[in-house]
Amino acid sequence: MEKTYELFKKYAKMMSDQDYHVGEAAMLMLDTDNGVYSTRYGADLANLKMSDIEKINIKALPMSRSGMKAMVYSQTPYCQKALREARPFKPSIDDMAQIIGPAAYIADGRDSNRNSGKSLKKALKKNTGCMVLRGVGANGKGKGYTVTVGRNLYEAVVAMTVLEKSAEITYLADQLGGVKFLDPVEARLMRLVYKKKYSKAEESAKTAETSEGVITAAETAEIPECEKTQEQILREKLVEYGKKLVKSGLVQGTWGNLSVRLDKDYMLVTPSGLDYMRLTPADMVKVNINTLEYEGNLKPTSEKGLHAEVYKRRNDVGSVIHTHSKYCCVFAAAEQPMPVEDKEMQKLFGTEIPLAEYGLPGSKKLMANTVDALGDKAGCIMSHHGMMACGSDLEDAYRNCADMEECGKKYLGQ
Repeated sequence: MEKTYELFKKYAKMMSDQDYHVGEAAMLMLDTDNGVYSTRYGADLANLKMSDIEKINIKALPMSRSGMKAMVYSQTPYCQKALREARPFKPSIDDMAQIIGPAAYIADGRDSNRNSGKSLKKALKKNTGCMVLRGVGANGKGKGYTVTVGRNLYEAVVAMTVLEKSAEITYLADQLGGVKFLDPVEARLMRLVYKKKYSKAEESAKTAETSEGVITAAETAEIPECEKTQEQILREKLVEYGKKLVKSGLVQGTWGNLSVRLDKDYMLVTPSGLDYMRLTPADMVKVNINTLEYEGNLKPTSEKGLHAEVYKRRNDVGSVIHTHSKYCCVFAAAEQPMPVEDKEMQKLFGTEIPLAEYGLPGSKKLMANTVDALGDKAGCIMSHHGMMACGSDLEDAYRNCADMEECGKKYLGQ
């Protein structure tokens, strides 16, 4: 029970740390070898106690047969808005397509609906999240909650954050003429590729975590400052700024990647599909800028070619950061460049942050379109993908990344 409690406490805190209220009905459920456990209704997720965890009287979660062992209930603001207004939505950014699937449906979960269970299973058949209608208020507006599922609690909570971000993007983009949804066939393909390849690295860690308790970043021997090589220092910086991206909300889950130029031939990049909060300096991958060959057992980010191309074209760039940050994603979803209204920001970005045309994640088209749009600028918006920022070093690139997000936030009046 102690290991189960540690898991619930970790991911309940992850939910409560969001910059929005996750709802009074927020709950976590996990199917374990010893039965199904759940947080109690109304538990304080930020300060979860052992007594807040209970074993419930069911044999398995409804989605366990498809390998989904965790379920999260939430009432996040924009998903609630979509539920009230009966506005299901499709992916406009590729992280929703990969993590959630081809659509976010509204399932009819009202007690009066005899097929409510079938409605929920249908909504989750090809997707890891949906909104559930539980009733209609006196004002005629729907009310209920959101359900997200995953192979583990980490996946289910990340799905909640991505679904809420996607809902918010859908609404905020109305100011820009509305979102442009991804092609349904491409969205399904992204989900398939993600399940088969991209998520495998983190799945093995989280599966081990479920059986062994909470896994934290591996401890490594402390190296005296005077003995650290430049490569070791940069590896540590990548870990530091990866965590900063997560804590600042510029990255959700593992969606984003960072790199630094090591020398004229090599760069260090973050590995593919691993939780930034668990990474160590040893996990950073050394990649040849010209051949894209890499050292070690961990695979580098799938966007390694994009990072390498920036370094090849821009001698002034020492670091590159790609994120799916929320306000930049609004412009990416609407296929619009970002106007820059602040005079100080204009000195850095000009009057407009350019838009790169769309290309599938990891594709040569995405790489070429993004580098062409970036030109000699400090950053660009990537259609249906997010944003890219660069700088002379990691600190400079991070500052540009944060400033781009702030430009978008101000323009959208948030």
